[in-house]
Order: sequence, then C-alpha cells, then structure tokens
Amino acid sequence: MLQDLHIENIAVIERADISFAPGLNVLTGETGAGKSIVIDALFAVMGARTSRELVRSDANKASVTAVFTSDKAAKWLSDNELDAEDELILQRRISDGGKSSCRVNGFPVTASQLREFSAMLLDIHGQNDGRQLMDEDRHREYLDSFGAHDDVLDEYKAAYSKFSAIQKEIKHLSMNETEKERHADNLRTMIEELESAELREGEEEELSERRDLLRNAEKLTEALNSAYEALYGGEENAISLTDSAAAEAARAARYSSGLSNVEKTLSDASFMLRDA
Repeated sequence: MLQDLHIENIAVIERADISFAPGLNVLTGETGAGKSIVIDALFAVMGARTSRELVRSDANKASVTAVFTSDKAAKWLSDNELDAEDELILQRRISDGGKSSCRVNGFPVTASQLREFSAMLLDIHGQNDGRQLMDEDRHREYLDSFGAHDDVLDEYKAAYSKFSAIQKEIKHLSMNETEKERHADNLRTMIEELESAELREGEEEELSERRDLLRNAEKLTEALNSAYEALYGGEENAISLTDSAAAEAARAARYSSGLSNVEKTLSDASFMLRDA
C-alpha cells in the first residue's frame, strides 16, 4: 500500500507531506485547492511522461517521493538487480529544463522501469481510466490467474522458452549458411574477373613503370630536350667541343706517345655522343 507521499515544487504545491492509513483515505477541498495536483504527482512518481510545466514557476526543480509496502515487489527487484527492503521508495525528480531522473530504493532506473514497477504497487482509476484493466499485456495474466493452473503454466513457459531458443539457433544457422553462400558468390565473381583479365607475370611492374612514365611525361620531355640541346645545339655543343678536344689531343700525341690514349678516349667519347 501507499504509506507516504512527499511533494516539492509541483505546480502550485511548494511542499506537501501526506501520510496514508490502511483502508479508505479521502482528500477533500474546494476547487483549485490542489487535489488533482496530488494525482499528477502520483502519475509522475509512477513514471508517466512529464514536462517543465509541472515544475513550480519560482523553482528550478521538483520532486515526488512515494513510500510503499508490498510483498509483490521482491521478484521484480531481484530481476533488475536492486536490493529488496521493507519499504519501497520511488522517487522522481524533474528539472525546469524538462529532464527527469527516476530512482527505486535509491538506485537509478529508467522511466520505463519505473512504470513497470509502480504498476504492481498502485493503480489509479479516474474517469474512463483503469490502467491495469486496459493494459493488453496483462490480459493473458488475468486469464491464466482465473484458470488457476500454475503448474501447467510453468511447464508451458519452460517449453516455450526452449522453443524460442531453438528457433533463434535455427535462424542463426540459416543466416550463417546464407552468408557463406554470398561470400562464395563474391569469390567466384572475383575469380572470373581475374581470369578474363588474362594477367601475365610481371605485368604489374610493367604497368607501374608505364604509369610513372606517363605521370612524368612533361618533365621527361623537358630533360631530353635539354640533353639534345647540350649535344647538338649551338656552335659550342658537347659534340663539337669533344671533337675539338680529340683533335688537339691527336696533335699533342705527335710529340708525346703517352697522350695517344687520351686522344683515343676523346675520339670514342665523340662517337658515343653521336650515337646518343
């Protein structure tokens, strides 16, 4: 049951502490006294959608804390790795920016978890509103409870769990086979492309060399033109100067036989330059 409700800065309520006794509790007051705000605060602490409009106008944050006692909560707390205590404390804090945080027994939880948990503790009935009765996810639970066949239900849950696991494994294996076939198709396509290309040994190096040649064609042409100009251009090009040097060396060799090799080297150089 709901034992205590603490409200801070929710709408027109600056602070309110409400304690509930076993049995029927009645909140009365004139219109505008804040009765509906108490309900809004309960909705907030149960994980309902909130906005900054819920925060009191002169405050930068609001909070709602609800204290429950229940013997239904232990399993949910265990499933969500939360400590079970004698009292269950639900808390919702809302900033003036619209962001909110949720806690159960001091541990942070999501708004979805808070809604799931609070549904076991409290049900709010308003005009045209019956939360649990309208919740389609709980209809089968009501039917199973009415049938009172807990042992059969447990056996069914265990069998269905195994069935789901086997289905999942079959789907996984099927996906693996599909992936293998797709990979094999890709490999076959690559092999066909390689075979149709008729590649030969050393072709990669040859193509790489041709690529470099084409990439540097302008620089290569410029260098060769400069070399040609040095060999043949003008009156004092490399060939004419080498010929002159060879002639002078031949004339000098008449007076010194040791210079014959020099004359021969220069003559050979002249022929080599012409061949270039």
